[in-house]
Amino acid sequence: MTLIRTKTSEAVADHILGLLFDGTLRTGDRIDIDGVAATLGVSRVPVREGLMSLERDGLVRMPHYKGAFVAGFDADTVFEAFELYAMLSALTNRRAAAKADPAVLESLAKLDDALDRASTVDEFEGLAREFRRVVNVSAAGNHLRALLRTFSGLVPAAARFAIEDALPAERAALRAEYEALRAGDPDAAARAALDHINLTAANAVSALKRKGVFPE
Repeated sequence: MTLIRTKTSEAVADHILGLLFDGTLRTGDRIDIDGVAATLGVSRVPVREGLMSLERDGLVRMPHYKGAFVAGFDADTVFEAFELYAMLSALTNRRAAAKADPAVLESLAKLDDALDRASTVDEFEGLAREFRRVVNVSAAGNHLRALLRTFSGLVPAAARFAIEDALPAERAALRAEYEALRAGDPDAAARAALDHINLTAANAVSALKRKGVFPE
């Protein structure tokens, strides 16, 4: 297996997340850095960079000169990550609704229409990410954008499980966000983001329980 993504460290993080989400790696397990490098056909450097990004997510421990270990991966880990992401997303939604920028609303309207017609998980996931990106770029300052970019590992990986198992609910929740933004209602837009992202977390945890990764 050889990686072809431009940012190899991100691809390494995705690979390790996949091992967590299929139950291959569990809390306390040692992560074989050389084994990951050999499997993916890369050097140890991008593997360590990928692990460092997961360390920021609280998923990996890297004690000095002692290797890398799964720090904790359970329902509470997922819920906490989504709770933090929800609070930041509620802030950007609130700001975007207050601004009511016509160009942004036009972009969101096109995305809402495309989301309504999306029939596959991959298509819906890509459009949903673009929806969030448009809101964030329009409403977040540099500091807030930097904070939002730190949610690049666990949250999107877990969200995919939610989309796979509950696409109609995800579609309805994102539609509620769009309608609040279109109405220019900051409180409703913030509340819709919180409701949506908390729903996604619950659906992701339920999916991981059904797959046997988390205990019932």
